[in-house]
Amino acid sequence: MKIFATSDLHGHLEDLDPSGCELAIIAGDIAPLKGFTKWNIYEQKKWIQRKFIPWMESFPGTQFVFVPGNHDLSLEYERTCRISGFDWSIRLPENAHMLYDTGIELFGLKIYGTPWVPIISYMWAFESDHDKLVKKFSRIPGNLDILITHAPPHIANCTVDYSLQTYNGPFGSNELTQALYDKQPKYCFCGHIHSGDHTPFNFNDCTIYNVSRIDESYEIAYEPTTLEIFKDVNS
Repeated sequence: MKIFATSDLHGHLEDLDPSGCELAIIAGDIAPLKGFTKWNIYEQKKWIQRKFIPWMESFPGTQFVFVPGNHDLSLEYERTCRISGFDWSIRLPENAHMLYDTGIELFGLKIYGTPWVPIISYMWAFESDHDKLVKKFSRIPGNLDILITHAPPHIANCTVDYSLQTYNGPFGSNELTQALYDKQPKYCFCGHIHSGDHTPFNFNDCTIYNVSRIDESYEIAYEPTTLEIFKDVNS
């Protein structure tokens, strides 16, 4: 099965084509964000409804699985409203699945997604301190084929969480690293640190991919990752 994986779109959908891939993974920071006011957050929601959802619908042969990122404030607000019983929901097409610390099985693959990142400045979505990250990542089940996280792990001798343009990293999560060690997923797709090393890195039999699309200047810099995964659905 062919997989298409990307992250940190920040509104850049141009020339993004998962045709021929059964599964498309997006690891957060999907929508553009121009400010923190309620108006800006509502504009972000409108972009998701008017641009992102029609884009996914235009590829009916592909199943999309994604997590929000720390810039996706409208998706955090949607989650908060849902928990509180208000209807501010963003209705997804049948071929799209948004994961908030939840899992799904597609094509015989066990997939789980979580949006949480270490605290940056107490103003972004899905930021958490050490104790909360430990709690959130402890929910990651074992025996996963694919883990989708917005945050990258922090691992010695791995620069997936270092900004290779600004050199003021690392920015990864030690709590996620521990979860990878404990839970042993086969693949982990992340982003968040735009110019982190995009070379696949193996840790404890888990292959980690930084699949961000843009650089620190928010310009398109990286092609989506495509790979073949062979899964015995009877295993």
